[in-house]
Amino acid sequence: MNSFPMEWYFTALMMFVGFYCMLASRSIVRQLIGLEIVSKGAMLALLSAGALANNLVFAQALVLTLIVIEVVVVAAGLALLVKNFRVNGTSDIWKLDSLKG
Repeated sequence: MNSFPMEWYFTALMMFVGFYCMLASRSIVRQLIGLEIVSKGAMLALLSAGALANNLVFAQALVLTLIVIEVVVVAAGLALLVKNFRVNGTSDIWKLDSLKG
């Protein structure tokens, strides 16, 4: 019997894809998509761990909290994207220096 559930492989793959998306891209939109993928992998890991520990209710409460935090972070990132696009005309993350002041 395999003691390492299949969900953990999928979780690790999701985390890797999300981190790669964040590291390989300069676009703020792609950075936010990578962050979303990483957070979904973290949610899957929390639910899998809760199911293995027979404490699924606590895991679901943590996932709901993570969803609320994620919405706030994405909203702030999109606001940063809109401001950067209005000032610089691009969504390049390296152009954020001109937003100072």
